[in-house]
Amino acid sequence: MPTPFLHLVVLLCLQRINSERTIYSLYHLLCGKKSSQTIQDAHLFQITQFYRTYNSLTRKQYENIIIELERLNLIVLTKEQHYVLTDDGRVFLENELKSYPFLSYLDGWNYQYSEVFWQRLSLVVQVTSHLVNKDRNYIPIQRNRHLLNWLKSFFLHHRLNRKEFSRNLYEELHLVLDQSAEISPNVLVIRFTGYENIGLTEKQACDYLEMEQTLYQYQFQALLHYILEKVQNVPGRFALLSSLIMDLQTTFQITESSKKTLDLLNKGLSIERIAQIRKLKVSTIQDHIVELALQMKSFQIDPFVDKQTMNLILKAREEAASKQLRYIRELVPEATYFQIRLVLSKFGDNDES
Repeated sequence: MPTPFLHLVVLLCLQRINSERTIYSLYHLLCGKKSSQTIQDAHLFQITQFYRTYNSLTRKQYENIIIELERLNLIVLTKEQHYVLTDDGRVFLENELKSYPFLSYLDGWNYQYSEVFWQRLSLVVQVTSHLVNKDRNYIPIQRNRHLLNWLKSFFLHHRLNRKEFSRNLYEELHLVLDQSAEISPNVLVIRFTGYENIGLTEKQACDYLEMEQTLYQYQFQALLHYILEKVQNVPGRFALLSSLIMDLQTTFQITESSKKTLDLLNKGLSIERIAQIRKLKVSTIQDHIVELALQMKSFQIDPFVDKQTMNLILKAREEAASKQLRYIRELVPEATYFQIRLVLSKFGDNDES
């Protein structure tokens, strides 16, 4: 039985964080925890592609993966809850990654709504197939009331005749899937349900393709992310597919708590006053501001750090031996940890103390 692909994902992420975070920071990342620290870590260590890509993972399952990687001498403990790859682990990872070029498609952070996209797409394909064949005697594969209400609005908006709609949808899907060189379109197509055809379940798809389960799950997600990227880049060419996600896209993604802090910042309130109003710690409000700097290109950090300190921090970033804050602060002792995190967030890096 092949080693679960999820083990390779964890190994790759452990290599990226290089013992500068605990193993549980990766657990929160894979599950898609909406915290400022998890979001910042995802960007800092360049592992945003894996954000929320395995949200069904339990803590126990994750811990068992760590135990297995250690047993295989692929990772070694450096201090409590911190691991680095062994020489064997680095060689193994380098060799294995050559077999999975589809990872370049994976983008969990930017396409957190891919699951909703799949639900909508699979439902539209099923309904369109039955409409064209004039068959109304079927059970929708998606029974969520909100989703079914969306479907009604969707078809009211697209007033093409059945055959024209079906043909356009087929052509868009064929075009976008035909370009997915790193993943077989079958990974997705065999899941579609239509007239006189029942799509395969995830388990059935794994058996049919003779693919390990977590490898299939990651390929399925990567293919959805690939489709979403193509559709977003050329929405005019993929009019129907684009309309499936029009209300799902956001210009930036920040936590609800950070949005509330932003509203108060825009009213000219100080960090301390916002903390009082929201009954939160000053450090929590600072976390929100770091997240805003990370996610919003238009967000200005000048009110919190002067230009001279900013330049010193950026220079220290290049000279420091680690991404950990304390190494940078040793070079710029006049800067606070908050200011360092803020500057690094705004200009491509961030860290915690």
